[in-house]
Amino acid sequence: MKKFYFVFFISFLFFSGCSSKQYFEPKEIAGKVEFDKELPAKMIDVTRDGATLENGQVITEEGLLDVKLPQGFEFIGDGEEYIVGANNCGDIVIIDKKSKKTVFKKHFDLKRASAAKIKGDILALVFDTNEIMVVDFKKDEELYSQKSDKIYSVDTKIASPYFLGELILFPTLDGKIIIVDKVGKRAIRNILVGTEKFLNNIIFLNVLNNRLIAATPNKVVSVNPKNINTINIDLSDILFVKDAVYILAKDGRVIMTDPDLNILKTRKYPFAHFTGIVYGEYIYIIEKEGYIIATDHSLRVSNVFELSDKIEDYIFTSKDKIFYKDKFFQLNKK
Repeated sequence: MKKFYFVFFISFLFFSGCSSKQYFEPKEIAGKVEFDKELPAKMIDVTRDGATLENGQVITEEGLLDVKLPQGFEFIGDGEEYIVGANNCGDIVIIDKKSKKTVFKKHFDLKRASAAKIKGDILALVFDTNEIMVVDFKKDEELYSQKSDKIYSVDTKIASPYFLGELILFPTLDGKIIIVDKVGKRAIRNILVGTEKFLNNIIFLNVLNNRLIAATPNKVVSVNPKNINTINIDLSDILFVKDAVYILAKDGRVIMTDPDLNILKTRKYPFAHFTGIVYGEYIYIIEKEGYIIATDHSLRVSNVFELSDKIEDYIFTSKDKIFYKDKFFQLNKK
């Protein structure tokens, strides 16, 4: 009899636990939002800076480009004139946005390029082996490379390299930023962002005015000429605009800080699971159960709008559009 009670108790805990998962349920819905415009094909891959459609077309912050990657290639980065694609066989291609022609193609053994950025003739690459590389693609010449510690996971939202004058800021997959002097062809500084053994990719990197903001899934760092400030937090996304940083925490909080990460305001949306954020006339936050939370820039007032679908697949946000599956809609922008 005691054994029966024990088994019943364990079963009760198990099934209670399974059924007790809670979801974001807004008290008021301000309206509905429809994905009312169609893409020429479904999105099959999404990165921090772009998305790839099934037909090879690419979406970036500029919107849908009339350029196609070769079959089997996915978008990993861009520049003013070019887009960069990679496949799982170690190949990369650079395609001119205007001519739509391939201007560079290269194969790398035993590694796949995961993120890229181009400025002028210089291509900056981050590989899934946690190696960084600087290439003059016009001359097909490797200028610098460095391999960091072994990593155990690669996030689809890994940040792209960032060009800052003569410097290139490389986000690594083990929680560092390596600053490379492209003229001197050498690394001049490392900035440690995260220290976790797993899920420690740099998923956000941006520089505005004299602040560098970077983040892993567990930590945000702000670097200015005088000091380094940090916030330890489990986060799903981050936005850095003008004088504010917006952090989407995995516990349903939206945290607004100044560029030095001093907390200015926090709003809690119970059980919310955020999947993206866009800055426009309002701050638009996409929630996984199929909602858009529109809040003013100071997080004082917010309205919740219902989407036509739950977010169960890839989603990409550009400057004024939200893309999902094979559809999108346009937001109000200032």
